[in-house]
Amino acid sequence: MRLEEEEAIPELEIDVDELLDMPSDLERAARVKELVVECFKPTEIFVSELLDKIRGMQKLSTPQKK
Repeated sequence: MRLEEEEAIPELEIDVDELLDMPSDLERAARVKELVVECFKPTEIFVSELLDKIRGMQKLSTPQKK
């Protein structure tokens, strides 16, 4: 029965590079919401925290001018 339970949980892959290439948080949020549309639990907090982390990654990947 345990194997059946594990199979019932769908896997979700989110391409962070794709999100980083998007020009705005609105577009990123829309894309993530498309990906989690089949999730039965509330997703707003997840999407918000993911976008916060992506903003942090953008700051790290942007070359600093000297």
